[in-house]
Amino acid sequence: MEKIITHEIVSDKLDSLINILYEEGYFDFKENARKYVIAIYEFINTIPKRPHKLTRNNKHGTYFCSFKANSRTTWYISFDKDENTYLIKNITNNHSKDYPDFIGSYK
Repeated sequence: MEKIITHEIVSDKLDSLINILYEEGYFDFKENARKYVIAIYEFINTIPKRPHKLTRNNKHGTYFCSFKANSRTTWYISFDKDENTYLIKNITNNHSKDYPDFIGSYK
């Protein structure tokens, strides 16, 4: 069975995301922002079964999977894997200016 380990950096980003989404008005209720982040965590738990691609810069992980949260936002989760262990090392989205630096091409 696969083991998924989420790096503290990723957990911190996702925990902060709840407040950011609520405070910036993306969600009217904090509970809805929390559900949005839970959906990301649920996706992360399915990464071993998802197709993945090589990253352009493996500083943040060798592979990545993408999660389309809605029509405007795609999350990119980068990770390393060793046999049955997946280390989730970073998460960013298409609104971030740094995501092209480590996400490979889609070809």
